[in-house]
Amino acid sequence: MARHPDPPRKPGTDDWLTDSWLYTIPAPEVHEGGESLWDEWEEASRRMDLAFAPTEPSQVVPLSGQPEAAPPREHHPPGADTLMVKARQHNRVCPRPAQWLQLYDALEGERYEDLPPPPVQPWLWKTLSSLQKRLRFREHVEWAERHGQLEPLARFMDQLAEDDWLHMGEN
Repeated sequence: MARHPDPPRKPGTDDWLTDSWLYTIPAPEVHEGGESLWDEWEEASRRMDLAFAPTEPSQVVPLSGQPEAAPPREHHPPGADTLMVKARQHNRVCPRPAQWLQLYDALEGERYEDLPPPPVQPWLWKTLSSLQKRLRFREHVEWAERHGQLEPLARFMDQLAEDDWLHMGEN
């Protein structure tokens, strides 16, 4: 059952402020159609067209028929984040144990106290989750960045076949 609003009260009563939402908002008077509205629209459109000049070619950079050769790019080795993006492609976790040991040997990890050995022992490998293995691999990538060994690491990663990588959900 629909409830009809109470009739409006006089502005002098106490409920004037609380019941003000009952009153409609005044609307402007609307005029429909006619040639005068179209004429006003055309005039406004003409003024807008005059406000903006047509597009012209730039005089700052002359156009030429021969494109200039791009300056040679300097070779920058990839960063640790870039290598980790590459390492995570195809849902990869880390290199498989045999390949990870090869990488550790290539980086001469035994010479450095701050490079922990990879967790490739069978008893340890089975207890770590895929995310923990990926984090351990990231430690090696960050170590390589700190010691200027990212390029050899990148070359090693490039030569690995897809089967040489552990993927999420695999052991």
